[in-house]
Amino acid sequence: MKIYQKKIAAVLSGMMLLAGTVSLMPENRVFPSISMTVSAAEEDLPWSTYLKKSADWFGTSEATKVADQCIQFQVANEGGWQKGMLTSHTGDWAHSTIDNDATTSQIRFLMRTYNATRQQKYLDCAMRGVECLFKMQYSNGGWMQCLNTPGTYHAHITLNDAAYVHVLEIMNEMSKKSGDFTAVSDAYAQKAAASLEKGIQCLLDMQITVGGRKTAWCQQHDEKTLAPASARAYELPSICTSESAGIITFLYNYAKANPGRKDIVRSVNAAIEWFRKVTLYGIKFVQQGDDKVVVQDANADPLWARFYTLDTEVPMFSDRDSKVYYDVAQISQERRTGYAWYGNWGRNIIKLDLLPDDGGDAEVSDPVNIYNGQLIAQLKVLDSAHCANWNIEQNLQNGSAIFGDRAYTFESLPDSLKGAEYIRTACDSKSVSGNLAELTAAQDLSLIIMPDVRMVKYLAENNISPNWLDEYTRMDTKAFSSNGEEFACYRRDVKAGETITLGSNMTAQNCVCYCAAVVPMLQEETTTAVVTTTTTTITTTTTTVVTTTEKASETTTATTAAVVKRTMPGDADCSGEVDVSDAVLLARYLAEDDSAVITSEGKLNADCDGVLGLTNDDGIAILQFIAKIIQEFPDFVQIVEIH
Repeated sequence: MKIYQKKIAAVLSGMMLLAGTVSLMPENRVFPSISMTVSAAEEDLPWSTYLKKSADWFGTSEATKVADQCIQFQVANEGGWQKGMLTSHTGDWAHSTIDNDATTSQIRFLMRTYNATRQQKYLDCAMRGVECLFKMQYSNGGWMQCLNTPGTYHAHITLNDAAYVHVLEIMNEMSKKSGDFTAVSDAYAQKAAASLEKGIQCLLDMQITVGGRKTAWCQQHDEKTLAPASARAYELPSICTSESAGIITFLYNYAKANPGRKDIVRSVNAAIEWFRKVTLYGIKFVQQGDDKVVVQDANADPLWARFYTLDTEVPMFSDRDSKVYYDVAQISQERRTGYAWYGNWGRNIIKLDLLPDDGGDAEVSDPVNIYNGQLIAQLKVLDSAHCANWNIEQNLQNGSAIFGDRAYTFESLPDSLKGAEYIRTACDSKSVSGNLAELTAAQDLSLIIMPDVRMVKYLAENNISPNWLDEYTRMDTKAFSSNGEEFACYRRDVKAGETITLGSNMTAQNCVCYCAAVVPMLQEETTTAVVTTTTTTITTTTTTVVTTTEKASETTTATTAAVVKRTMPGDADCSGEVDVSDAVLLARYLAEDDSAVITSEGKLNADCDGVLGLTNDDGIAILQFIAKIIQEFPDFVQIVEIH
């Protein structure tokens, strides 16, 4: 079953549970089958959010409660954790797994709780988890996706979603008794060092060779032959750019720290050269109505297909029939629009300097996680796992790509940001704990951080303070993406030569990572609002005072904002009635199902819980309305600026 289908079912299950009703389905209404095939959420604890908290927090009762749950739900006789720790699974998913950050997240959480409390039970539980990772490692060095699932896809060596890299990072820290693992014994440090070496060697052994040249890696490899292996029907054996970028970044940094490892140097250099070879120029993969198409554009940024053939190294595509196609237009619209077939994964990989391979003591250059712009003197990306998908871009416009690892673009931008220099971040950086980057200003500028509004609401609801945003001011404007996401705007003025830190996204739960833009320092504004309550029009007059050494001038501009009322609260699909299909559509949308399209009018209707922004609470309100738990939706209007 597709991941987003499980997410949809999880969202619906949560909505129904919180709505307090079990008989919401009208007579003759057929409920989608996805709700009947899954009984548990994939992730039922926000690990990425927890791992962003301060060291002191892990000594609180809230943290120790979670740590105690880790002990309680550790898989018996295995030592790892299931995907969705607090829920019951059957079949392969009843076993310990490294999929969806399971097991590695619990290990880190327990180690931090032990470091804060010094309660031995947490260290003991974490070490049982580490022992599970040792058990999940094959003699050839690779890690399986799930323990005790021989003969299935879950037994493959998996590189998907950085699972392999996450294990390597734990083994690397343990081997040096650093980071979260300063308290491990010397014996565990030695075992971790051996495991790390085997894991790296397996990567070198799995690197795909074409015509005598090393290229990159597949998403998963056969646990016995190490050959590229299939996953889902449309994920065939191939050379995969999206997964290989993270592998290259890890190996590059490891080779820097261990310059004598010429085998790693040669592997990394070959992969960098391969990325350069298969770069696609002059095309874009863009949204066109409810479809995605390839268009010619001589000024387009470099692009990479997600998959390349194992023989001719040309882009390949597939559908649910598991056949190979060489043109994305040949596959079904459902698959064409529901998968990231093209991306910018190699953008920073091709900028990496090749590592010295002369056998001498030449200094190893830094990986290109440092970028230079015009207003930004330097951007240093601290997220080494995803820095290949960051960059500084110019001339921000509607249609500009938001992330380096997603196909999302801006659909609607504030006029003040059009033409700006902007930071294209990695969406996957949302799951990284710690600071993401450091920015140094080349001149006085205004930095605009654009977080997902769902993240902003999540932090408020959970009383989490994004400390690094404390010095920013919330603006009255917003941005919107091609897939319907809404971004708030926060402003901070930065002086020339000043260096500031861009913190973490604070949560990866049902949201995307923030993005950013810079413009020459904005003038101070004073705003006087004239509101007429008897009409549906609000007129706002903004006076901007510009001061120079010679004279002061005053200009006045006017904007009009229309109060847009919902046509039918709860009617997400604009069918003219509120029923279960509206809750299902909203659940699909919130679960990031790209095929779930909600119109602008539908989004206004679906935003029906009385709080701005689409969340699970809106789905709960719809279900409660259907079940007659509530008789009407809270009153709410949305103001849209008209320039």
